[in-house]
Amino acid sequence: MMIPTWRWYGPPDPITIDEVAALDIQGVVTALHHLPNGAVWTREAIKQRKQELQGLPWSVVESVPVHEGIKQNADAAPELLANYQACLRNLAAEGVTTVCYNFMPVLDWTRTRLAVPVPGGTTVALYGLDLVAFDCFILAREHAAEDYPAEIVELAADHYESMTAADREEVSATMLKGLPGSEESFDLASFRDAIAPYLHISRATFKDNLQRFLEAVVPTATEEGIKLTIHPDDPPWPVVGLPRIVSTAEDIRELLAMVDAPANGLCLCTGSLGSRSDNDLPAMAREFLDRIHFVHLRNVRRAPHESFAESGHLQGDVNMAATVRELVRAGVEVPYRPDHGFTLFGDRQRRTNPGYSLYGRMRGLAELQGLQAGLRASSPA
Repeated sequence: MMIPTWRWYGPPDPITIDEVAALDIQGVVTALHHLPNGAVWTREAIKQRKQELQGLPWSVVESVPVHEGIKQNADAAPELLANYQACLRNLAAEGVTTVCYNFMPVLDWTRTRLAVPVPGGTTVALYGLDLVAFDCFILAREHAAEDYPAEIVELAADHYESMTAADREEVSATMLKGLPGSEESFDLASFRDAIAPYLHISRATFKDNLQRFLEAVVPTATEEGIKLTIHPDDPPWPVVGLPRIVSTAEDIRELLAMVDAPANGLCLCTGSLGSRSDNDLPAMAREFLDRIHFVHLRNVRRAPHESFAESGHLQGDVNMAATVRELVRAGVEVPYRPDHGFTLFGDRQRRTNPGYSLYGRMRGLAELQGLQAGLRASSPA
């Protein structure tokens, strides 16, 4: 049986641990977000977070961030890799043995609008043509237009001209200020500085840097009994010139082969991978089953020009039933969480982290639990 969990951002999270404890979950997904990237997580700090969970199991670390110096293979990379290994050892010593991470440069998950109204009075997050308008005309990245088809740049130019000052500020703030799980925020100048090194790192070189990371940390994870689980790119294509290398089934095959060990695993995020129409999620679940150590269940409705909007967990372009069926049929015991959710009911009156509402995720959790119960009941004995 899949293990239901809930993401919690620690004491600053608007959703309290008492509210989390009242949910039908078997574990919490959290991290030490207050510590800077590249720092060693001490056993004392890990123990403190476990105490804050008030007896709930810490099922998954999401995430131990990979420092940009590692992603760039900078001079500081050896020291940063040693710090990462120390984090893994300390987590294992405290009984926390599933660690999620990503290898997306600079930006974590990316959206262009966070509160687009939809029927029913709720709002959803959106990724759309705003991104090209931001890249070409707000950020004004050099040669940005060369990264997009000419007709898309023309559409984005018209879109940019139609945007109000408030629209442009909203898109800029969404792109630069950092979404939940991100570790940094920027203004335009600091963002240009942050992405500059990557504009000279090819996709092949960036893959080499990922392999160096895996060669350094997977043996430590294996020794300590830790399962590493990489989160795929979100969205699964290049953003503002930044390379993306965990976006397709072929990317995942290459990644798992870089260090062919059980500790080198995948977080199957149906929303991230499902944003591409050429990703077959049920087939991916089936192919990578023995290396899936964590699951994010989320859905999207795709639109033209690499655009998408988040949708209900069972309503979207990802065939959620077929994907979950592969996991249920195999009897995998991996943690999963309802990823993102609508802003519903009382969440409209209180501050919530974008995508991380209480009631919207509760709805998703109930739907996903019901889906699994139905699949189990309909499977041959």
